[in-house]
Amino acid sequence: MTLPGTPPRGVKFDRAVDALENGTQRWQRLRSAFPGFIKIFLILGLAALSWLATYSGMIELIAANTGPIDLQYQIAIGFAVAMLMAMIIYILDTLFSPIGWGLRTLYIFGYVFLTLISVGFGFGFYWKFLESRAEATRSAETAIAHVQGSLQKSQVQLDQLQETLVTLTALSKQKAVDEREKGNTCPNSRPGDGPRRRLRDADARDFAFISEFIGGRSKTVKADFDALAGDLTMIIRNDPSTFDPATGTRNNFMRALNRKLDLTITRFNALRADPQLSEHRDRLAERSQKTTFSDGGTTFACPDPQLQSALRGVVKAIDRLPEIEKPDVTAVEGSEAIVEAFRRLTVTMIGAVQFKLPPGPEELRELQKRAVRSVQQPPQASNTDVLSLNPGLGNRDYIPLFIALFVDFCILLVSINRPINRFQMLVHLAREAREGPIAEILARFHDTHMGGLRQEFQVFQHVVFDFLGDYYVAVPLSAKSMDARYLANLFVSLEGKGIVDRVLLPPTFIVRRKLARQSSDFAGERSFRLYRFRDGAWSKMVLDAILGTESNERPTAAAMANSSRANGGNGSGPHKAGESGNGKTQQTPAAREPMTVYNLPGEDLPALPGPGRQDGEPS
Repeated sequence: MTLPGTPPRGVKFDRAVDALENGTQRWQRLRSAFPGFIKIFLILGLAALSWLATYSGMIELIAANTGPIDLQYQIAIGFAVAMLMAMIIYILDTLFSPIGWGLRTLYIFGYVFLTLISVGFGFGFYWKFLESRAEATRSAETAIAHVQGSLQKSQVQLDQLQETLVTLTALSKQKAVDEREKGNTCPNSRPGDGPRRRLRDADARDFAFISEFIGGRSKTVKADFDALAGDLTMIIRNDPSTFDPATGTRNNFMRALNRKLDLTITRFNALRADPQLSEHRDRLAERSQKTTFSDGGTTFACPDPQLQSALRGVVKAIDRLPEIEKPDVTAVEGSEAIVEAFRRLTVTMIGAVQFKLPPGPEELRELQKRAVRSVQQPPQASNTDVLSLNPGLGNRDYIPLFIALFVDFCILLVSINRPINRFQMLVHLAREAREGPIAEILARFHDTHMGGLRQEFQVFQHVVFDFLGDYYVAVPLSAKSMDARYLANLFVSLEGKGIVDRVLLPPTFIVRRKLARQSSDFAGERSFRLYRFRDGAWSKMVLDAILGTESNERPTAAAMANSSRANGGNGSGPHKAGESGNGKTQQTPAAREPMTVYNLPGEDLPALPGPGRQDGEPS
C-alpha cells in the first residue's frame, strides 16, 4: 500500500538516477570551462603575489629613507602598485590582441619598463627574506675575523716583546750582581760598585718599565679580542638580545658592533703611534747601538753583543706592529635590505651595460683582504680601486632575483596562451571551411544513411544506451530472435579488440529502464551481457560504417526519389523487416520513421545512428 502523497519506490529511484545523470552532465560542462577558470585563477594569484612583493619592497625602501609611513600614504602606495599590476595585465592582454606592429612595439617597451620596476622591488622583497640576515651575519663574521686576526697577531708580537724585555731585565740584573762581585761584565772591568754596575742596574730598570708598559697594552688588546669573540658568538647563535624588539632586526646591534670595531681599531692604531711607545723604541734603538758610556765625567766602553742583538730585535718588532684597516659591518636587515638589494642590482646592471660585471660580495671581500695585506708594499692604484669598489650580485643573490623574474614570467606565459590576431585566425578558418571537405562529407553521410544503411543499424538502437557519459551495449541472453544471436556473436568477436570491454555495471534494472525509455524491443528481458564502448569507439564505428560505404553500392536519396516518381509513387525503396519486395507495402522515403539522433558526451556533432532520446529526457 502506497501512502498518500508518497511517490512509488520506482519513481523515487528514477528521479535519483536522473539527478545523477544531470549532475554528471553539469560536471562535464564544468570541466569544459575549467581551463578558463584556471587561467583566471592563475592571473589573479600571480598578480596578487607580484603586487605583494612590489608593494612590500616599495614600502620598505621608502621607510629606509623617511622612517615610518602614515596609513594614508601606505594606502596610496598600495593603490599605485595595484595600478602598476593592472597596467601590466592590460598591456599583456592588448599585446596579444589584433593591433598594429607599431603600437605593439610601444606596448612591448611599456611592458619591459613596468616589469623591470616590478622585478626590482620584488627582488628586494625576496632578498630581504632569503639573504639579508645571512648577509649581515657573513659581513659581521668577516669584519670581526679580520680585526681579530690583526689583534691576535699584534698580541703575539706584544707578548713576545714583553717576554724579551723581561728576559733582558733579568739578564741586566744578573750582570749588575756579577759586575759588583766578579767584574768582567765589560772588557777589563774590576769588581765593585762602579759605573758599570750602575749601567746594568739602569738597563734593568728601563727594560722593566718598558716591559710593564707593553704588558698593559697587550692586556688591552686581549680584552678587545675577547669582547669581539663574545659579540661574534652572539651573532652566530642569533642571540635574542641582538634583536631590536621594535623592528625585529639586528641593525642596531650591527651598528653598535661597527662602532665597537671602529674604537678597537682606533685604539690599537693609536698604540702603534703612541708617543710613549715611540720614545721607548727610540731609547732601545739608541741603547742597541751604544758601546761607550759616561758616568760622572768618566768615560768607559762596555760593548755587549748579546744585549745589543736582542734590543735590535725588539726595535724591529715594535716597528712591525700592523696597522689594522677598518672593515664595515653592513646592517642590511629590515628596510635596509631593500636599499642593499637595489644597490647590488644597480651596480650589476651598470656593469652589464659596460660589459664588465662587478665582483660579488665574497669575491670583493677576498680582493680587499689581499689589498690590506699589501699595505706595507708600495701603494698601487689597483689596491685603492678594490678598497673603494661596491659589490654586485653574488651567487646567492640570483635565487631571489630568479624568483621575482619567475612570477612575472608566469604572468606572461598565462597571458600568451591565445592567438595574437583573432581576425587573421577567423580568415584562416573561413578559408579552410570554404575549401574543406565538410560539405561533401555531410552530403555523403545524408545520402548513405537515408539510402538504407539506417536499417542495418536499427538493431543497435534497441541495445545501445548511454549512462553517466559512456555508451553501453546490453546484449539479451534469453532472446530467441535472430537479432539477439547476431548481437551476441558480434560483440563476442569484438572483445579484446580495443573497442568494447565486458562490464558488470550498471545494474539490470537500470538497463531495462534505459531500454524502455528508448522503446527497445529488449526492454522486457531479465538478463543481459553488458559491454562498454571505449572512448570514441561507438562514434568511430558509426562514422566508418556510413562514410565507408561507397555511394554506388546503395541508392542515394535523389535516386530513390526519381525511382519513386517513375513508378508512380511506388518506388523500390528499402523494405521493412519481414516484407517482400513486390511493391505492395513498400515504404517511401517520406513515410519512413524519424531518423534517430543523439550526441556523444562532450561532442557537438551528431553520431548517427545511435540510441535515441525521448522527449523531455535530460541531455
